[in-house]
Amino acid sequence: MKSIEEIKESLGSGETEQNVGNSTFLFLDVSGTCTGYSLATIDFEKKKANFYSAGVLWLNPDWTHAAKYHYIGSAINNYFWVVEQIDYVVIEQYSMNPKKRMGTFVVPEMCGAIKAFAHENGLDVDSLPPQSWRSQLGIKKDKSNNDWKGPTKLKVLEVTDVPEKSISNITGNERTTPSDMYDAIAIGWGWLGKLGFSKITFNGMEFNKHLGVIQQEV
Repeated sequence: MKSIEEIKESLGSGETEQNVGNSTFLFLDVSGTCTGYSLATIDFEKKKANFYSAGVLWLNPDWTHAAKYHYIGSAINNYFWVVEQIDYVVIEQYSMNPKKRMGTFVVPEMCGAIKAFAHENGLDVDSLPPQSWRSQLGIKKDKSNNDWKGPTKLKVLEVTDVPEKSISNITGNERTTPSDMYDAIAIGWGWLGKLGFSKITFNGMEFNKHLGVIQQEV
């Protein structure tokens, strides 16, 4: 996880003052079935931030791995970069299980693809491990079923009313909002807390604004 000074330096020479005082950050929770996101406007000078949007991008289970990586990468370049005008990307760090080193690891490959697509527009990508943002937010595992998802959802619902249902960008049908959206909000919230932000708000939150903009097919 980068320091505030390192982040400031990466926000763009020539426009540093503007970006440092009013920048837009994209936070992602990446998985092989869907990717949750949240967006926040950030003022590094006053150390305040406001989350204004969150959503989930489902992936077609029939797609190849390469198609999934391309879909998320294209969403970054064609929606988040153009429409939301993001300045920086933060993803949850993926840690390899030393006992499971066989097969294809979709999440780390997708994270690599995200970094490559973001690089096309000069965007830096930072990361932090799940234990870091959970610790920052005081989220503890439900020991009765070894679950992190429920406690994270409850923590996020303390600050914003995430809808129980979301429309799939693939099928157009209503589905239960996955844990990835809650995690994406928590990742951003915890990341900012680790950087010492004293004022983090969730005013005017909108959900799944990407619908109708990001195409259903690769």
